[in-house]
Amino acid sequence: MTKEGIEEKKNELMQERWTEDMHTSLKNLDPKVAKKVVESMSDSEIYVRVNHRNLQEDYIADYLEFLWEISEEAFWKHVNISLDPALGVLWGDHMPHFEKMCNHKLPEEILEKVLYFLINYESDHPASYEMDMDAVGCVIRAQVKKFNQTNKIEDYIKTLNILNEEEIFKKIVHFINQRCHYHFG
Repeated sequence: MTKEGIEEKKNELMQERWTEDMHTSLKNLDPKVAKKVVESMSDSEIYVRVNHRNLQEDYIADYLEFLWEISEEAFWKHVNISLDPALGVLWGDHMPHFEKMCNHKLPEEILEKVLYFLINYESDHPASYEMDMDAVGCVIRAQVKKFNQTNKIEDYIKTLNILNEEEIFKKIVHFINQRCHYHFG
């Protein structure tokens, strides 16, 4: 399919109101075409798919799982954009995106976004905050314990030049030392 054909197909799919519907339509495409479509999505198009949640978090998580099957590049780009401290963690029934973040060495950009989320996330709801921090903590723990990303984590935080750096390091050490409360991997 030509570049114009891919763009036309993407524009058609972007007309779908819900991520669930777009996901279903993508699954009906040839996998090579679906891959080209999702890899051509702009950041703003992805933002709509992963952050306009409207009680469709499970469907978005299923969509992310499908992306892993057809394009790891698109998967990571979508996960990066879904890690929005203003919205909190994208929760779904089986959390395939967090399972992947706990069982694969994260690309540097994603690791930095996880840390950015940790530093900048504040919730008006204590229960949501605790759940989201526990989930992010599981990812940080896995990246240190399974993939020896300690130096990258330390280096990134030092580059931020923030006043509460020591507090952030304490939080990270806490996550590394605590057992993950979720079964992401």
